[in-house]
Amino acid sequence: MSALEKKLLKKLRSGIMDFGMIKPGETVLLGVSGGKDSMVLGYLLNEYRKQVKDKFEIRGIYIFKEFLIDCDINFEEKRKYFEEVLNIPLEKVNINLPTDSKLNDGVGQSCQWCAYARRIAMFKLCQKYNATKIAFGHHMDDIVVTTMMNMLEGRKLKIMPPVNKMSKGDITFIRPMVYIREKELVTFVKQKEIPYSPCNCPVGENTMRNKIKYGIIWENEKNFPKYTENMFWALIRDFREKYEKDGYTM
Repeated sequence: MSALEKKLLKKLRSGIMDFGMIKPGETVLLGVSGGKDSMVLGYLLNEYRKQVKDKFEIRGIYIFKEFLIDCDINFEEKRKYFEEVLNIPLEKVNINLPTDSKLNDGVGQSCQWCAYARRIAMFKLCQKYNATKIAFGHHMDDIVVTTMMNMLEGRKLKIMPPVNKMSKGDITFIRPMVYIREKELVTFVKQKEIPYSPCNCPVGENTMRNKIKYGIIWENEKNFPKYTENMFWALIRDFREKYEKDGYTM
C-alpha cells in the first residue's frame, strides 16, 4: 500500500468517524457517475470495509440520463471494475425527461432538474434495498466551491454538509471524502490505474461552479496556497459545532 493510499484511507476513516457516517450492518448506496471522484470513493470504501470489524454493505448505482445521450461513461468498463475488482455490485438505472408538470415548470433539462431526478431515483432504490445512506464522491474542494456558489448566487452562507439527514424518512446523504483534496484524487486515480471517464455533460462546461473553481479558487491559490484548506476548516468548524449539538437535518 502506497503512502498516498494510507493517507487517503486515514482521511476517509476520519470523515466517517467524525460525523458517524456509517453504522455496522447498514447498506450504503454509492452514487457512481463514472468520474474520478466516485470511482476512487468506491475503491476507498471497499478498502475501509476490509479494515473495520463491523461490516456494512455497499451497492454502486449509476443513473443513466437518457435525455443526455452524449454522457457515455463506458458503463461496462466501470461495472467490470466494481464487480470484479472491488466486489461491489454496480447497477444501471435509466431516467428520462419528466412527465410530471411540476418538474417541467421552468426547469426542463437543467442541472437542477437532473439533480432532482437522480435524487428521486436514489430514494426509490433506498426503499428497494432497505438502505439508509447515500454516499457521494464530493471532496474538500467541492464543499468550498458549493459554499461560495451559495454565497454568490443565493446570498447566504450555507455549507455543503458532510452529512445531511432528510427531514422526512430515514435517509442520510454522506460525503466520506470530506477531508480529501481533489489534487490528491487526481494523483491517486493515476497511481492505481482506476478507470474513469471525464465529465462530458453537454451543459456542464460553462457553469457557475466552474467559474468559481477556476476563476476564483484556483486564481487565489496561486498567491495563497492554503486558500481552499483554510476556507474549508473555517466553514467546517461551525458545521461541526451545530452537528454535535443537534445533528444536521435538511
